[in-house]
Amino acid sequence: MKTTFLLLLIAPILTAQSIFDTYQTNDRVTYVSISPQMFSMLAKLNINTEDPEAQEFIELVTQIKTFKLLRTDDHDISPTFSNWTHTYVNENKLVELIQVREDETTVYFYASQSDQDHIVDELVMLVQEEGEVSGNPEIAPQTVVLLIQGSIDLYRIASLTQKLDLPAGEELKKLKNQVRI
Repeated sequence: MKTTFLLLLIAPILTAQSIFDTYQTNDRVTYVSISPQMFSMLAKLNINTEDPEAQEFIELVTQIKTFKLLRTDDHDISPTFSNWTHTYVNENKLVELIQVREDETTVYFYASQSDQDHIVDELVMLVQEEGEVSGNPEIAPQTVVLLIQGSIDLYRIASLTQKLDLPAGEELKKLKNQVRI
């Protein structure tokens, strides 16, 4: 009886733990988390504000509150990323913006729409590779989960990930090119 009661008390704490918290120290997972303070510091760097591209970058990064990414090629962990994403999307009532399937890779984009058409409050991306990657059997298929929260301009987010040379930049570029909200 005591064990059951203890499990009932602990269960909400365990389920509330984010997948990012769970895997941030796992050596089979790449973990990237950029804090709002880092984005704020980037915005305050000595950037030429006469440059429209630099100004666009500053405007974008000052609106991001959360940027977290997980990437793994471990076939035991990949289903966990996929399951978490689908559960998170359903629980938070995110809508699917686009699904891209190219060769052995499927990319899903989900968002929480804001009042403005091309702005989202939250963007979740899931990338799943299956089979051989680029015809090379030595490269294991990867699964990537990306979570961005804030006031996110879909037209600008791809340029941010490319400027910071982060994984998922190519997928976000595809979203930018294919979705005109």
